[in-house]
Amino acid sequence: MEFLVTVLAEVARKYTVALISPLYLLLIIFIGWQYKRMQESQLTASLTRHSRRYLHATLVATLAGILGGFLGSILLILFGIDIAGLGLVYLFVTALILMMVHPRFLCFAYAGGLLSILSLLTGFPRIQVAHVMGLVAILHMVEALLILFTGYLDPIPVYLRSGQRLVGGFNLQKFWPIPLVAVMSTGMVSVPMGADNWWPLLKYNPGLSDGIAFGLVPVLAILGYGEITTTAHPVHRSRSSALYLSLFSVTLLGLAVLGSHYPSLLFLAALFGPLGHEMVIANGWRSERLLPPIYTPPPQGVMVLDVIHKSPAEQAGLRSRDIIIELNGCSVYSPADLVLCIDNSAAWLTMTVLRGEQRLVLSSRASNYDYLGIIPVPDPARQTMANDAPAGPGLIMSLIQRLKKLR
Repeated sequence: MEFLVTVLAEVARKYTVALISPLYLLLIIFIGWQYKRMQESQLTASLTRHSRRYLHATLVATLAGILGGFLGSILLILFGIDIAGLGLVYLFVTALILMMVHPRFLCFAYAGGLLSILSLLTGFPRIQVAHVMGLVAILHMVEALLILFTGYLDPIPVYLRSGQRLVGGFNLQKFWPIPLVAVMSTGMVSVPMGADNWWPLLKYNPGLSDGIAFGLVPVLAILGYGEITTTAHPVHRSRSSALYLSLFSVTLLGLAVLGSHYPSLLFLAALFGPLGHEMVIANGWRSERLLPPIYTPPPQGVMVLDVIHKSPAEQAGLRSRDIIIELNGCSVYSPADLVLCIDNSAAWLTMTVLRGEQRLVLSSRASNYDYLGIIPVPDPARQTMANDAPAGPGLIMSLIQRLKKLR
């Protein structure tokens, strides 16, 4: 009990050091800049140019990152992951190289798995494979929780081409600044020895018997999440992604712990890192391919893809997937009718909408507005509208494609 209290006190002290670090502030500023860029590039940019929604997104991401980072720190320490044996330089360099192949490979699941397999086969680089895969598992466990609770917030509306038609959807793009506290083998005794009887990953580490001491050090990181959904509501998509990612992380963590006890299982953990992550991604892709899009034009009226913040539509209570069939007493057949039916001189804006099986009448004061404030699902009569494409190949794959064209 005394050891646990000592560890928790040290965690709190080191975590405070990480929070007040100037580098952590730079991470927050960088993430705020990313959210600002995304806001300026989305479909609502022309209507939200004076909005400060990116500040709200940055604040939510920061608070969520602090809570997630504290939980991740506890897990890193409870499982005894020694960051001195991770080969962090190799991890970062490998992740950057993989990113140049394709941006989605910028993930420790791929870099850690590749390095671990290489280390097990050749002995280089000399890394603790169980600790590397344990780190990957815990980071993804934290990411799964962040996706579950905040992944659906402030989704970016997009138009995508599906076959020969445009459909609506949302880009769920998130970044979280994560302060962490982790165990590191060191010559300075910060954590009392004797904990080796309960640290799962350090219990059988060969260096303990040689008198190696361990300390707690602050670490900063950024976790990211990106997914496009056209077949499910952002809340449902984020919950599904969080579920599969949590299953992946728990399984990988179990394999890492077993591998620390039975080295013959380390190769299985190293393989499951990248392959299991691919299975998580493939599940999202399969849903997008097999399920029908839900943001498509209805037989009558105009379906709402997204509602502009602080607009008359938001004040009236309009929601995504509502179908507007009347506006100010005028029947609505296309997005153009939403402009023609607005009466600038009227004090109230009234609309009749279909919400599932319900027929509702919504209204709001609109004397100061000359627009409704919605992003409609794509109009099939306007197939030239801009669409949003997934991230292209990385630098290496782009060069290979160019060489093929030259040949």
